[in-house]
Amino acid sequence: MKKIMLLLCCLMVCTSCYRQDLPLKKNEATTQEVRINHYIRELTSTEMAGRRGGTSGEALASMYLAGFMQKAGLETAGEKDTYFQTFPIKSYETVLVKKRMTFRNVSGKVAGWSENILGLLPGRKKEVIVVSAHYDHLGVVDNKIYPGANDNASGVAVVLELINQLKDETPPYSILFAFWGSEEMGLLGSRYFCNNPTIELVNIKCVLNLDSVGNLRNDKNLLGWGLCKEEPCRNIMEKLAEDGWQIEWENNTSHSSDHNSFIQEGISGVTLLSPEWLVQNHTVHDTIKNIKYAPLEELVIAIRKALLT
Repeated sequence: MKKIMLLLCCLMVCTSCYRQDLPLKKNEATTQEVRINHYIRELTSTEMAGRRGGTSGEALASMYLAGFMQKAGLETAGEKDTYFQTFPIKSYETVLVKKRMTFRNVSGKVAGWSENILGLLPGRKKEVIVVSAHYDHLGVVDNKIYPGANDNASGVAVVLELINQLKDETPPYSILFAFWGSEEMGLLGSRYFCNNPTIELVNIKCVLNLDSVGNLRNDKNLLGWGLCKEEPCRNIMEKLAEDGWQIEWENNTSHSSDHNSFIQEGISGVTLLSPEWLVQNHTVHDTIKNIKYAPLEELVIAIRKALLT
């Protein structure tokens, strides 16, 4: 516990001094595309070194995200009145499976620490919609950085821009903005949250998770995973459809994302992805040059509208 609290204190101190040039204010000097590009460029920087769970690169990314929430004025929703929820992770190694680099567990002993980043935007109701994305990736393998621009700096960028555009609003439901740590090692962050919730799970009515949306095409087609049974979730899907988005629902047993941790708790949860999400996935070629900004802008607009109605 002392180690966890020391880490939290260090993170909070660093958050106050890191990257104070975040483009949060909407004005004539910046556009939505410029902001989204900025977020992805920061998250895929060499300093963050691929954001592998439990590394200094992931910790630096967590500081960046917490600092963003702080400047946006979100309420703290982590531990000890912070934006951080720290959890232990075991030892993992990378392994190449069908040309995709991935993780496998090699030890049951605690080998490090990871963080979820949690901030709350109060709404007219105490009931909560979770809007989330995982921010970790593969890190450095064989001295090569796996930047993870699409997976999942793109999903994080959408959530950051939603924070930017909603921070001065009072939505119908309260919104918990969440960035999950160590998803690539097996949904560790979201599962830890569900087992150790910082807000009551009974108040969570819907989870909208964004993953690997950076190579969306201009046809407004999405891939959907999950289960959408509660009214808030169905309402969001209906609003996206009204805006022209078509979702192909897939029951995928080979892949999953953080929505699944909530489904196991009986909570409606969906992950939206690009139908082309596997292109360059988990390779060194998943870089910012492949990001398509126009569809991301359209997706932000559509989700913002859905969360406000």
